[in-house]
Amino acid sequence: GDLLVGRGEYCNYPESVLDLPVVNSGAETNLEQIIALEPDVVVMNTMNQTVEQVQTLENSGIVVVVSVAEDIDGVKYAINMLGILCGKEAEASELILDMETIFAEISKKSSDSGKTVFFEISPLEYGLWTAGKGTFMDEIASICGLTNIFSDVDGWAEVSQEQVLMRNPDVIVTVTADYGAGVTPAQEIMNRPGWENISAIQNQLVFGADNDQMTRPGPRLMDAAKSLFLFLNPEEALDAAA
Repeated sequence: GDLLVGRGEYCNYPESVLDLPVVNSGAETNLEQIIALEPDVVVMNTMNQTVEQVQTLENSGIVVVVSVAEDIDGVKYAINMLGILCGKEAEASELILDMETIFAEISKKSSDSGKTVFFEISPLEYGLWTAGKGTFMDEIASICGLTNIFSDVDGWAEVSQEQVLMRNPDVIVTVTADYGAGVTPAQEIMNRPGWENISAIQNQLVFGADNDQMTRPGPRLMDAAKSLFLFLNPEEALDAAA
């Protein structure tokens, strides 16, 4: 943390980073704000950033490191890369081991439940998006003993309401953020017209996941897996969670 001179507006963890200067990021990335902070290195991803932006930063004497992590192996690679970059290889290795230990324990206690799961990344009103194969969410499903109903879809994809109804998931995981006003995202799905015959609705297995934990390719994916496991197995406990 002591190496950081600024953060993108969506970077909010750990809490200590909230005291850092903020720059516009994502689709509104502001290179002038970044350059003004005079960093030696900028870490970017490829979701909204462009090659031209990288060239502009490098022309200003800033080294740009690009991190792309779609699956859990990619997350571990990124952690190791940042460990090397910051001279914290031992800490990075320890963090990766923590993740592997928790995933292994959850997988051992879950086995194959026979249940299917639908990950709702964006709600119906904005167009349904989900996580398919090759994503860390799909892997978390497998770790928790679930089968992703869209494991035949590559990556992050838009799907139809009709497809969800036809595939009839036993569990639904929503990552829509809960801002504490009105019904929760899970309650909205439970009360969604036309969805009342879905097994997940009938058995009240709709999980409102922590958006940051479940959607961001970082070490908190182990917390996302723990939360989903405990939702599915409320009587269980995890040794690695202590």
